[in-house]
Amino acid sequence: MKRTTTLVASGLLALLFTGCSTCGGDTEPCVNTTLPTTSLEKEYGCTDSRRQLSISLDQTYTIIRNQADFDKLVTGSCHPQIDFTKFDLVIGNKGSASGGSSIAYTYARECETGQLKLQVKFTRGMTNDAPILTYHALVPKLAPQETVQVDVEM
Repeated sequence: MKRTTTLVASGLLALLFTGCSTCGGDTEPCVNTTLPTTSLEKEYGCTDSRRQLSISLDQTYTIIRNQADFDKLVTGSCHPQIDFTKFDLVIGNKGSASGGSSIAYTYARECETGQLKLQVKFTRGMTNDAPILTYHALVPKLAPQETVQVDVEM
């Protein structure tokens, strides 16, 4: 009986240390979660906000979480009443050697850190008509202290 108990215990220990391929750290690979964004053009009918919005920032960005701050910080011909119960506005500007002809956004939550990241990619234009380009994205409402990291590619 003692041999049977020892044999079973040894088998269980071997199974515990080698038999489970999904135990511990062997799980699915970490994948970033892509999140939706929208714009003042899509939600409120603004046109070409890159040139019609202005915010006094030195080639950086900010997160606007309410209408009072939007009214105080942002100027330009597009100035809607934003639904800040649904959205926060990530807005900034970047200097450019040549004007930007198009802009693309990728918004995701990084799986390993949980950090929200907005990637802004400007495609260069043929002219130098807008040396400072404004970008913006309406993102789903953030938690009160939650932040977004912004990376701009020209």
